[in-house]
Amino acid sequence: MSNRREFLQSVGAAMAAAPLSAAAESPSAPTYEWIRGTRVLIAEGFNPPFYPALDYEAAKAVRIVRDLNADGMRYPAAAYYAFFPTKSGYPVHPELKGDPMRETVDLLHGARLKAVAYVPLNHPFMSSSAKDPRYTTWSKKFADGRAMTTEHYGYDTYFEGCLNSPVRDVIKTMVREVLDYGFDVMYFDGPYQGMQNARNYCHCQYCEAAYRKAFGKPVPDQEEKLSREDEIQYTNWMAGIDIGFLHEIREMIRQRRDVPVLFNDTSLLSRREWRAHAFPVVDGFMFEAAETPEEKLFNMQLGQSTGKVIWTYVGSHTEYNREHMKDDHVRGWFSYPLESQELLIDGATAVAAGVGIVYWGMSRFFYEPQPATAYESGRYVKETFDFQQKHAALLASVRSRPQAGILVGSQTIDWYTGKHFVGKAYQNCAHGAYKVFKANSIECEPFLDWRMTPEALARYAVVYAANAACLSDAQCAMLADYVRNGGKLLATHLTSVADEHGRVRRNFGLAEVFGAEFQQPEPVEIPDLYLKLAGGEMIPQDPQILRFRAHGSEVLAETIDRGRRANLGPAVVRRAYGKGEVIYIGSSLEAIYEETRMQVLRKYLGGLMEAWLAPGRSYQVEFRPGLMPHFMASENVLLLHLLADTGDKDKHLRVREGFLPVTGVKARIRVPQGRAVRTVSLLRAGERLAAAPRGGWIEVTVPRVFVHEAVKVELA
Repeated sequence: MSNRREFLQSVGAAMAAAPLSAAAESPSAPTYEWIRGTRVLIAEGFNPPFYPALDYEAAKAVRIVRDLNADGMRYPAAAYYAFFPTKSGYPVHPELKGDPMRETVDLLHGARLKAVAYVPLNHPFMSSSAKDPRYTTWSKKFADGRAMTTEHYGYDTYFEGCLNSPVRDVIKTMVREVLDYGFDVMYFDGPYQGMQNARNYCHCQYCEAAYRKAFGKPVPDQEEKLSREDEIQYTNWMAGIDIGFLHEIREMIRQRRDVPVLFNDTSLLSRREWRAHAFPVVDGFMFEAAETPEEKLFNMQLGQSTGKVIWTYVGSHTEYNREHMKDDHVRGWFSYPLESQELLIDGATAVAAGVGIVYWGMSRFFYEPQPATAYESGRYVKETFDFQQKHAALLASVRSRPQAGILVGSQTIDWYTGKHFVGKAYQNCAHGAYKVFKANSIECEPFLDWRMTPEALARYAVVYAANAACLSDAQCAMLADYVRNGGKLLATHLTSVADEHGRVRRNFGLAEVFGAEFQQPEPVEIPDLYLKLAGGEMIPQDPQILRFRAHGSEVLAETIDRGRRANLGPAVVRRAYGKGEVIYIGSSLEAIYEETRMQVLRKYLGGLMEAWLAPGRSYQVEFRPGLMPHFMASENVLLLHLLADTGDKDKHLRVREGFLPVTGVKARIRVPQGRAVRTVSLLRAGERLAAAPRGGWIEVTVPRVFVHEAVKVELA
């Protein structure tokens, strides 16, 4: 066994003995500021013009890059096949002639454009119909010896490779080869440890040998009932292998020819995703897509809270629902410009977040007879790139200034297994809290539980723990200290009922802080529940509640079972704790807001925090359905983005969306104390606005918001 392989296995053993959050960041990782605002075009290798037939022409691709005003292109060094003459052992496309990767890099650099390399790190590529004898030993195995396979775009079925097998050495060799081409960025898809079977434990000969060496026993069999300790041990071990592999590659690049390294961490909040904790070892990562602009902005801010560079797609594979198809892996038309105005809201959301943008993709226009801008899709992409380029200096200078932090429970997603915790249970809580803040004009930022530190918490006037069921003792102590020292905490539902690995406690980990104890750790579900407020008003309550008793806290609302005329006890309590204050809600009201958009809940939740947040509020925007504000600032500029998600998307479509403008939007922006206002203008319309400061605020009326507008305040 090679020294490198032993290194990776030792990393895995070490990770099994410590939380994943203990993964060390790469030392002295350089900052590449230019990658923060990139305008990249993707050439995707998993579909035409690269696969199944190889029709790609470098000159045509670079023309499309220039037509769209992109500043670079991502070339697929490999996908199901390699698209350059590699000697690594990775299968080369049988129709490959010459070296299109060399030609592409030279053309891009000749046009003063950036070249980004796409390299898959164990993305499934080994066709199950191939006769290559290596594939049967490189693949992940079930306990009975069967190879694990996966589908992807519907062209074929592929063996899932194992990172403990020799496939790892093939990938490392290919990375070294690609690096020598002079790419400006190395972008990795993965590292993967399976796709459709990602959560299935691997029993290949390499995993069995490595696991037995590390722990003195075979890989646990998932067909048998696993103990929580076995689950924790295997999960941390394999995550260590995965993250250790990416770390090794990052260090190899640093030593060989140091360039920025990003990877696909779209599954950051997926359940027990091996690579979810890998971003500390690289320079940045990609969030591909989201179903709504709010979800996209949430993802971008969550990524930025890690301190890493974030990229995102404009255009999200342009899939349709395929409801009439037997095989939903068979996709649509990736080689046709199908998109419409949804590209504008997608691009505007990314611009407002201040992230790097990559359009998916070049194949949309490759086969079309006219230049890319002859098509609606191309014009909308170019409009986004043009705006991003025009305001590049401004967009690079401003940053989010959140008043509130949303504690995002990735540990809860990974480990909580309560009887009522199903489907999108947690996602709707975190996203619901985000939407409550946005709808109430409160600037917020989601952050990861395992990245929580006292210094990070101190950034926020308020922390919203939205149903964060799984928190360690240390994390609970950190939150208690935050409140004791003057912080404000709003926590909901199951927050702290379990430790970081889902082991249920006898009481809340934050029981003393809440002034509450649960009657049992599982919620109950009852129809027609209502909150009875202190003044007697009744408003809808979450039909799923955690029943609890109040101890030393003020009851702000009780739960009423209207159908049975029963009072089920406290629902919302408030307590002073040290210099700070806490509100605990025994249900997920934020998830109900996400699922219903009931205005009474928006106002109620906003009202609970109003006294905490009013003194430091940066802006106020009148509530208009579909309108989402996002505030950014620098020393001399205040920038209030307004995103109007007023599209007509049909529930059966993920594309072809048209939008209507929102008119006469009233907004107030707080002027920092001691500063004067030089100018107020609209970034999109390019017009000055009349706005006189009054009582420390400027008040404006934005005449029209079509998809996106931004109010720019220049300070003297």
